[in-house]
Amino acid sequence: MKAWVIYNGSLKLLKMNQLIEKLVADASVIGLELIPIKNNEIVPVIQKDGSLELTFLQDVPEPEFVIFWDKDILLASLLERKGYKLYNSAQSIEICDDKSLMHAELIGRELHMPKTIFGPFSFDYNLVNDTYLDYIFTELGDRLVLKESKGSFGMQVYMIDSREALAERIHQVGNRSFIMQEVIESSIGRDIRVNIVGDRVIGAMQRVNDNDFRANITNGGVGRSLQLTNEQEELALKAHAALGLTFSGVDLLYGPDEEPMLCEVNSNVNFVSFELATGLDYAKPLLRHLMENVR
Repeated sequence: MKAWVIYNGSLKLLKMNQLIEKLVADASVIGLELIPIKNNEIVPVIQKDGSLELTFLQDVPEPEFVIFWDKDILLASLLERKGYKLYNSAQSIEICDDKSLMHAELIGRELHMPKTIFGPFSFDYNLVNDTYLDYIFTELGDRLVLKESKGSFGMQVYMIDSREALAERIHQVGNRSFIMQEVIESSIGRDIRVNIVGDRVIGAMQRVNDNDFRANITNGGVGRSLQLTNEQEELALKAHAALGLTFSGVDLLYGPDEEPMLCEVNSNVNFVSFELATGLDYAKPLLRHLMENVR
């Protein structure tokens, strides 16, 4: 069986290189030929007759499925249009890559999460007025977290503790979309990453950062294996299923009474830190699942 894994050709991160190398190596062990392809090695062209042509800058065999480990949503949708089977799907990646879209998609799903306000789209953020700023703090408390809708590894996430700071941050964000959330004080510097394949939890780790409100390992957090409670596992699986994902990393917070709260869902989960922290294998279960369930 042959498959592709598509990743970003401009992302110079050691973790990403390690992830792709691990996938390719583990695939060979279980009898899968997994060919790595950079997103900029596929050139989509609309011909004069309006047809779509994909030009590949390396010789590659036709795959039975494609693991799309990137956020090039346009390329993902074009590959699907040409009939390739993508995991995760272009739609799921698009929703997870945008925190505003993700939270909008989860409305009405009965998932416990922090109170969230969607930021307004505006052509001039100097027009955010005092009435609006006062309302945000009335709803969310004395301080809040502002998250740009696009961002990974805990980046573009800011703690805001005053009306002036919020006005300044909104001005700096410009016309990029964002959300604002209440601060879950009981989860400052700690959270849970739940890694899922299909409808099964592969494992979980607690991440703790004593020097930052964000627990991400990239920001200095430390991970360790964690046995989930039934409530934590149920919430993670429910969020995963709601977004139509084949594999994911679901982030949970600790509520005031240690109850789980949904933080976000990641479609391009970087499992390298998880494997190192827990000693569990994520790549092989994922590859086996795809080999057994591709249609």
